[in-house]
Amino acid sequence: MPPGSQAKLLRALQERRVTRVGGTKPSAVDIRLVSATNRDVETAVATGTFRQDLFFRVNEFTITIPALRERKQDLIFLAKRFLDLTNHELGKAIKGFSEAAVERLLGHDWPGNVRELRSTIRRAVLIADETIEAAHLALSRTSVPLESPVLARAPANALPLRELVRRAAEAIERAALTEALQRSGGNKAKAARCLQIDYKTIQTKLKEYGIASQGGDRHGQAQGHGPALRHGR
Repeated sequence: MPPGSQAKLLRALQERRVTRVGGTKPSAVDIRLVSATNRDVETAVATGTFRQDLFFRVNEFTITIPALRERKQDLIFLAKRFLDLTNHELGKAIKGFSEAAVERLLGHDWPGNVRELRSTIRRAVLIADETIEAAHLALSRTSVPLESPVLARAPANALPLRELVRRAAEAIERAALTEALQRSGGNKAKAARCLQIDYKTIQTKLKEYGIASQGGDRHGQAQGHGPALRHGR
């Protein structure tokens, strides 16, 4: 948002009055503002590209939405939703995903978040015949070794898909954390930067999976940030 527009927005939020385009008199407004960004607004304030007074005004309540790679439990649900939408849009009847495709989806890091997932599913629907296979996704194989392929070894009809996905996601997260710690020599701050998550998240995950780090550990200053929602009155 250009500096001039920031000033106008700030004035409207403070005075709760706006002048319509072409109008001559201000009108009272009663609104709730919800703003979203995938940038670090505090850095923008420090560099002078975002007004500090506007930041204080809209920063009443903040919701941080983790990146897709940090909430793999939602990935298959979203993939199925995008599959249904694309089937309807393109007039196709793709039934679902093969087990190999599910593992490929869970193993990908998704740097483009939900937009990348949606584009990936749309491309797969365009070229698939009945079921989306791993090859249809055009995703590189995960660099994280799957020590226990959960979907492959589970008995047929033994567990619902949601539980299978949860277990597969946990296996991938555990392997990724272990590998990142090994590469960083046990430094959790470096491992967090490698995985593009914040320091608090890696601490929580290590404790959750009972993974102990070895070697020195310093709390790094650079931490990953997911998109954030900010809203005010």
